[in-house]
Amino acid sequence: MKKNSTGALTKTMVSGSQDAWDNKPLGGRYHVIEKLGVGGFGQTFLARDMHLPGHPQCVVKKLKPQVSDDDEEGLQTARRLFQTEAQVLYRLGNHEQIPRLLAHFEENQEFYLAQEYIQGQPLSKEIDSHLTWAQEKVLSLLQDMLQVLAFVHQQNVIHRDIKPANLIRRAEDGRIVLIDFGAVKQVRCESLNPETGLTNVTISIGTKGYMPNEQLAGKPRYSSDVYAVGIIGIQLLTGIHPKHIKEDSDTGELNWRKYAKQISPEFGEILDKMVRYDFRDRYATAEETLLAFQSLPAPLLESASPPQPLVPECELPPLVDPQAPTDQESQNLAADSAETQAWEATPTESTLIEVEESNSESSSSQTQDTGRTQTSQPHLGRNDATVSLSQPQDLEPTATVSTTSRSHGFRQWLMQPWTIATIAIAVSSMVTVTLILLPSQLNHQSQIEDVPAESPSPTPTPTPSPSPTPEPTAESLLAEAEDLRQAGEYEKAILVYDQAIELQSDLAPAYWGRCYSLNQLGQPEQALVACNDALAYKSDYADALVSKADALRQQNQIIDALQLYGRVTKYYPDYARGWIRYGIALQGVGRSAEAVQALDKAIELDRNSADAWATRGEALMALGRTTEAIPSLDKALQLEPDHEKAANLREKARERLGR
Repeated sequence: MKKNSTGALTKTMVSGSQDAWDNKPLGGRYHVIEKLGVGGFGQTFLARDMHLPGHPQCVVKKLKPQVSDDDEEGLQTARRLFQTEAQVLYRLGNHEQIPRLLAHFEENQEFYLAQEYIQGQPLSKEIDSHLTWAQEKVLSLLQDMLQVLAFVHQQNVIHRDIKPANLIRRAEDGRIVLIDFGAVKQVRCESLNPETGLTNVTISIGTKGYMPNEQLAGKPRYSSDVYAVGIIGIQLLTGIHPKHIKEDSDTGELNWRKYAKQISPEFGEILDKMVRYDFRDRYATAEETLLAFQSLPAPLLESASPPQPLVPECELPPLVDPQAPTDQESQNLAADSAETQAWEATPTESTLIEVEESNSESSSSQTQDTGRTQTSQPHLGRNDATVSLSQPQDLEPTATVSTTSRSHGFRQWLMQPWTIATIAIAVSSMVTVTLILLPSQLNHQSQIEDVPAESPSPTPTPTPSPSPTPEPTAESLLAEAEDLRQAGEYEKAILVYDQAIELQSDLAPAYWGRCYSLNQLGQPEQALVACNDALAYKSDYADALVSKADALRQQNQIIDALQLYGRVTKYYPDYARGWIRYGIALQGVGRSAEAVQALDKAIELDRNSADAWATRGEALMALGRTTEAIPSLDKALQLEPDHEKAANLREKARERLGR
């Protein structure tokens, strides 16, 4: 990897002469294809997962702790922190707009993270240094960002490096995917107190211009992330890079309003509060900021159009949580793609386990110079800890790398010439054996038929031996598990689903069946993992998407669940279950009018859902339309006489009407 004339990092193809481990898969699993980035915190590679069908591409980050070979204590500290941070990344990857961590492992005292691609382009590619965005477009973007960030803050994580290069516009739906939470930062043995386990120097991770003063001092807070989001909004409204926005000499506040020609006073006041100099004057968290946005005038909120796909719907890629490396940013965005750096602040005591996020010098996690739009890597997390590992810095984005789904990779494998040849040979061999054996069998049969009917000595009728029990197949086990699930035997169904998966590891319906059953058993965390597995093998699996939303809803991640339900109903408008679950979720948060609309669509597609009729009756009663609600409740009880919810609501409706 080297820098070109613009200072951007260029991609280097990995060759046998460059790296000793070139032909040896990392972790015995990931075959390196090319090097994507190099920075102060490590290296990033494009690789293939050799353990999955089709060998899908992923991104692998190599993170080397800054400890000497004989410093066993320092290495143990780094190892412990790496494991802690990997767990944080796994947890963060449960969000629809955060890359998932695929794997983490150690090899030769070096740490590695593996993540998926996300197809899309970095927000930095959309920014022109002299053009401004309409406030409606900015408002839509910030709300999308804050919804993801609210989840991050709920997990007690501070991102610490929010900037355009770390925000990927997902191609399939235009939503923002938050990347580069960083990896464990290098352990600086000279800064570690072996007796207390504390550092004597606080490391500040981030990008100048998007970091508030407390973060520069090495003491980031949730409101530090809020500051960065506000700065991005101001950058888009003014067309001015944050480095060039002047501060008030007396207050330290940013003088940006005069450059934003058309912005409502209410929106301006929220942005002012987001970027206050003193963190105590800002919104404390992303969730608090989102609530402030809801207080904006209704016409302004309604004017904020939802994100749009980057490609026509007919060409949409599968619904997945992907991630791909971003390319280098253009020259006029060089300032915006400034490398993430670690800044030494004033000496303070701080534990190494603090979760923080960052970028490295090589670019926002995966950026390339060769026409591959860096998308974020879903499974690869980006977390931050005060232990330092490598992270690529922002590079100049130019093209898009498609997410390679496992199912697509498998189809590619099937189409390989050698695969077709192998299958052809196998089939022809079977035919040949059949043709050879058939005459022999026919001749034997004719000999049997020619035996005289009368035999001098009657032969006792042989007792037929019992035919061997056929070995169960993945398909037969799947059918058995489905029967158990539909009968409500969820625990038994899960056991049989597991047996089917043992025989066929890429059986997406089995993973979904596990997800559905676990949801019914009140185990949403495990259900989420199972649904993600199903989507990894069949990314457009509508049942799995709905069940994933159900799991999120059980975990009180209501905003994320509603967004996912909404995506399903948009891309699968004739899928009744999607509308039913969406309507129930809307009613659950008191959005009764919208719930009625969704359930009307659901009933139009499936008139035999007691849950849909019962929830429709509930929504109508909440809207004061009790008389209209009664027929819906009666229909629910007709379909399912023991429907407890419908019965209770029917009784309340009668009491309300005095019947």
